[in-house]
Amino acid sequence: MKSFACVMAAALAVALQSAAFPKDKIYVWGYMLDKTPTDCPFVFGKTGTSLEKAVSMFGADKAIYMNSMFNRAYVVKHFPKWSKECFENCIDARLSDRHFEMLKGVSEIWCALEHGNRPGSAKRIAGLSLKYPNIVGVNLDDFNNGSPDTAMSPAELRELKTMMREINPKLKVAVVSYADAGLTCDLTPFRNELDVVSRWKWKAEYAYWDTYKDDLAKLRRQVGPEVKIVHGLYLHNFGAGMESRDPLPLEIFKKSVRTAAACVLDGSIDGIILPQVGWYSIPTHREHVSWLRGFLADAFPAGTVSPAPSGSSAHLHGR
Repeated sequence: MKSFACVMAAALAVALQSAAFPKDKIYVWGYMLDKTPTDCPFVFGKTGTSLEKAVSMFGADKAIYMNSMFNRAYVVKHFPKWSKECFENCIDARLSDRHFEMLKGVSEIWCALEHGNRPGSAKRIAGLSLKYPNIVGVNLDDFNNGSPDTAMSPAELRELKTMMREINPKLKVAVVSYADAGLTCDLTPFRNELDVVSRWKWKAEYAYWDTYKDDLAKLRRQVGPEVKIVHGLYLHNFGAGMESRDPLPLEIFKKSVRTAAACVLDGSIDGIILPQVGWYSIPTHREHVSWLRGFLADAFPAGTVSPAPSGSSAHLHGR
């Protein structure tokens, strides 16, 4: 028979083990790719990581599907350097049955609304949600970030949501919001139309994460208690310029992940977004991805309970 001391030591060892980050709090953000390796929007170099692969890699429960944000005319006007592979293997097949069949294992799909064609895009997505019930809502990227392409009034958002819900009453609206001055808007006038807000820090600033709770409190005052808040975690350093080839500085990346994860644990936010999946197989970013996978696999002390959602208590496309 084991001694009492041995039993207690074994129990202590189990208690000190860590548990994985809650999978239902993980969103992945990116593009379905019909062929890999391929060029991919906002990624320098050919990637082998499609959205469904990242879902599997992290055991994520939710996917933010970005293929539907662009059409050829918009890309040719704003991103003339994109290669034809971005069209052939990504954009041209947006909202295809194949894509949604590949994502049938996730509980939630949020489809980006198409720039320059929001009403038409929303109508098509709403129709598809009747066939694929895990399409739960739409995402408005770069929402009112100062560009005319992203501008929207509260009345326009209300009309859009009403139109979608006439097709599928369950559909929800998510918008992107920035913590950076000049890139975001006061969401107070929109709060009644919002279901989810994702918060992003465009510029890489270590000090921001020391006062992160202050920013969350400001955002919560704007959107009220019912709207879910999730945080988008940049992997690539787009804030240094859209031609940047570098990942986010590693210590800033680690600080952002640790801080946001702790806020999920204490219920301050409802999840984290792991973007942009195309970068996961680029050599310069592999150290970050490896660290992220290890952290999320060993994030919380054993026995911690997944917190209740906090809602209950065009230069920026690069994610």
